[in-house]
Amino acid sequence: MDKTILHSIHSDFEKLKPLIKEISSRIIREEISEYPIYIASHEWVNIGKPIVNREEMELNWYFYVSVIEDFSRRKIIPSGNLDEFKRAMGDPEQKACVFTIFNQDANFVFIPFDAEISEEEEAEFY
Repeated sequence: MDKTILHSIHSDFEKLKPLIKEISSRIIREEISEYPIYIASHEWVNIGKPIVNREEMELNWYFYVSVIEDFSRRKIIPSGNLDEFKRAMGDPEQKACVFTIFNQDANFVFIPFDAEISEEEEAEFY
């Protein structure tokens, strides 16, 4: 993924980090899923539910929330790869899984909640 795009996602994520962390905790606490997944896209997508108004928050990306079960049902994450994906994701209370969609490319990025993200840092990709 292009570093400019990654930096743009990180910039928006920093603004939304407290909200995203709270949504993750609530999804897990209310036993909706053990693995929330966020979607960041420049366009409207039909995956998950919007979590903020992009224009009001002055964001570069639209952000949505979904869960691993929905990604498996849609075959974005094949059911045979769920265990491997969960290992790569790690503890969802410690980092967010962000499915980024830009043009025709899509990647999973795992962003720690407790770390400040700088332009120089590399993201973890799946």
